[in-house]
Amino acid sequence: MKRARVLSATLILVLLLSTAAWSQGDTPQNAASVNGEAIAYKDVVQASLARVGEQVLDGMIIARVIEQAAAKAGLTVNKDELDARCVAAERQVELKAPVTGINFATWLQMNQMTADFFRQSIYLTILLEKMVAPNVNVTHQMVVDYYTRNREKLRQPDKVKIAHICVSDKAKAEELRSQIVDGKIAFEQAAKENSLDPWTKDIGGEFGYIVPGEDPFQQAAFALTRDGEISPVIQTKMGYHILKRLEFQPSGIPPFEDVADSIQRALERDRVAHLVTDKKRELMDKAKIERYVTFGPPAPAEPAAGQ
Repeated sequence: MKRARVLSATLILVLLLSTAAWSQGDTPQNAASVNGEAIAYKDVVQASLARVGEQVLDGMIIARVIEQAAAKAGLTVNKDELDARCVAAERQVELKAPVTGINFATWLQMNQMTADFFRQSIYLTILLEKMVAPNVNVTHQMVVDYYTRNREKLRQPDKVKIAHICVSDKAKAEELRSQIVDGKIAFEQAAKENSLDPWTKDIGGEFGYIVPGEDPFQQAAFALTRDGEISPVIQTKMGYHILKRLEFQPSGIPPFEDVADSIQRALERDRVAHLVTDKKRELMDKAKIERYVTFGPPAPAEPAAGQ
């Protein structure tokens, strides 16, 4: 969280500095006024620099070092792959929203990040990942060894696969449920036409597997006793839901064949994360960096006339 606050502050100040031509008269002279007393725009910029200027410069230096190394290696990130990565990250937050009550916009606010800064962070991460990709080598034997050593850790709890419909109005949810139970409309069609969940509505409301928990969403899912059963209307932080049980899986250690691919991906992600950290450190150690400015506390305010 602390790192996110620093990074978001960095972005904000970068934007400020990129447009801060107050000495040339291109921006307002004053940023605000308090009971008729002006707060100068230049003072806002100077105070901001004094508080987090060093972090701003550090962030810009790191970004420049990574981009220079990527350019030298002939590596780029196209819009489609950046879009896909950002959407995937957003989806991970949104799919948990019925339980956590935290959608992506709220998640950004909690981490004091803007959507643009989040996208820039993903962009730099992808560049680093491409630099280390040739050194990511997870063999089949490594996957087998991991499974053998961690069988108990891989034990999965009871899971239920559900579909859901989310609407903002309880009366509408009750009406939809009645129509579904009476066979007047299929659950999947009702989800496509009415659900507020953009990540599941187009696939008939299919939400995926969830595990037991204290949240109303989880409790309602595990209260369903047979596949195809429809839940009563329940309320969560996101709205009013109708759930449909699709499949139940009892707890147990999954067969190797069922988890081999996921273990492979997890080991690759872990390897990439370590290599990315090392690569960033290596690039920074090799870079010739000269700093021409230092940042100190803001100068005391000038006394008002007549004081």
